[in-house]
Amino acid sequence: MADPRPPVRRAFTAAVVLGALIASGAAPRAQAADPEPLRLEDALRVAEERSPEYLVLRAHAEAQDRRRAATARTTWPRLSFVSDLSRADGPARVFAEKLNRGAFGADDFALPRLSDPDAIGHLGTALALELPVDLAGTTRARVRGEEAGTRALEAQVAEARQDLRLRVTEAYARATLAEAALVATRHALESARSREETLEARVSEGAALRAELLRARTRRRQREADVARGHGDEQASLVSLARVLGTDGVQYRPAAPVAAATDDDTTLDSWRTRALAGRALATIAMERRTAAEWARRGEQRAALPTLAGYASAFDDRWTGASRRSYAVGATVRWAFDPSRRRRIAAAKADERAAGLERRAAAADVESEVETAWVRRSAAREAIQAANGGAEEGREALRVVRERRAAGLATLTDELETEAASLAAELEELRTRTELALADAALRRAAGAL
Repeated sequence: MADPRPPVRRAFTAAVVLGALIASGAAPRAQAADPEPLRLEDALRVAEERSPEYLVLRAHAEAQDRRRAATARTTWPRLSFVSDLSRADGPARVFAEKLNRGAFGADDFALPRLSDPDAIGHLGTALALELPVDLAGTTRARVRGEEAGTRALEAQVAEARQDLRLRVTEAYARATLAEAALVATRHALESARSREETLEARVSEGAALRAELLRARTRRRQREADVARGHGDEQASLVSLARVLGTDGVQYRPAAPVAAATDDDTTLDSWRTRALAGRALATIAMERRTAAEWARRGEQRAALPTLAGYASAFDDRWTGASRRSYAVGATVRWAFDPSRRRRIAAAKADERAAGLERRAAAADVESEVETAWVRRSAAREAIQAANGGAEEGREALRVVRERRAAGLATLTDELETEAASLAAELEELRTRTELALADAALRRAAGAL
């Protein structure tokens, strides 16, 4: 059946569909923009501003500080205002409301009216001021406990910041290593392709064996596989970097390699001293113990009586009658709670646990410093062994190629030397990255990253 639409309309529809297809194809290309180069210092700043885990902990610390401020204000005077508008015919209520607003007359004493009064309306207003008196110090103990909890969370934020900076440094360094390794592997692939092309020309001229061409082709395929794996490693490392930075997708790539710091303490003892003074783990444990101690004191002081003073002003009115009155007084409350002893025992157990946690924190800090020190020492030895390997490998490859061109070396010698040269270059890159990461781990263990 023929298309009933006019040719102009069909042409217009085709143009619209074609334009939509072109736009849909251009959108992914626009979204796949190259990541922006980012320095390590800027990456650390971006992570502190965007990392969800770090922002969550900072929000918890802010909430704890507000709880501390709220607890501190529980001893402030409390002002309340109540206004009640009602209509009732209950005998007791009618009697009280008339009496309160000064409208009770002699006729209201008649027994029929007392027992079955008419319904009346009433507007009662009360303004009250209550002043808690913390004689036992219960509120003060709770405030001190909340303050200790606030300081503990602030120390946790400091520890989390150090952890975040280490994670960013590690992700940044691994992304840099993946990019550099991919560049080196691509160079090896270009060399393998060039060798294969040369051998193809020589085989066609009868100056080389086809077996040599097949071996060169095999090496080229290996390098293509290496490049594919390297490209995957690079993309995965950029995704990991984006995750730790807290960005939406891959937006950044490393701008420069991470270098180990040059300012360095020379002894393990100096790093231990620095860690014990700079780490927040001991502060966290100490403040938790302080919070548990004040919680115990608060429970113990809660067994004492509480005192509060109050002053109230009342206004009772309706049409034709109104009256104002006041009340001033003090209340003493003494509550006997059978569960208080258990809460005191629980607070004492928390105190003991926090004391043990402090000892464990000090041991953890020393262990982290010693482990990081050993790993950095090993990384330094490794880089000393690997340094210069890439340059020597390239020189050895150049010499072997010259010898092969002169007929003094075989293709096997060139392939083996090329593999050793690439391995030496990759090893040098890895050892430099490992040293930078080991140095960052040592500084994080000391709380100085």
